[in-house]
Amino acid sequence: MTEVKQGMKTAPQEERETIISYDRQTQMWHIYTDEPKHARKYEKYVTSPQRKGYNSASQLIMLEGDIDKGVVTIMKKRCLTEKQRKENGLRLNKSRSFQNGDTSDRDFSM
Repeated sequence: MTEVKQGMKTAPQEERETIISYDRQTQMWHIYTDEPKHARKYEKYVTSPQRKGYNSASQLIMLEGDIDKGVVTIMKKRCLTEKQRKENGLRLNKSRSFQNGDTSDRDFSM
């Protein structure tokens, strides 16, 4: 049973938090967040939400529940150089044109 709260006020930025914990006995991850960005991002992974909170504009701003059969991974944000970005863009464009039937340029090497 999901508890849904409508018309909640968004917490001040300095008070927002996201807590992800792991219960070894049930082998389940649990998440609580009142950071709207995180609530929207992780909503699709929470299969059994316990609580959801929406603001007056009906936007999800709070979420609590279990991540069923999920794996939580934390990694650093990848920083690419401008050259790497251009190379990745060229590779993506070539791949897209190939998928759309343009087989004139099959060399994907850089």
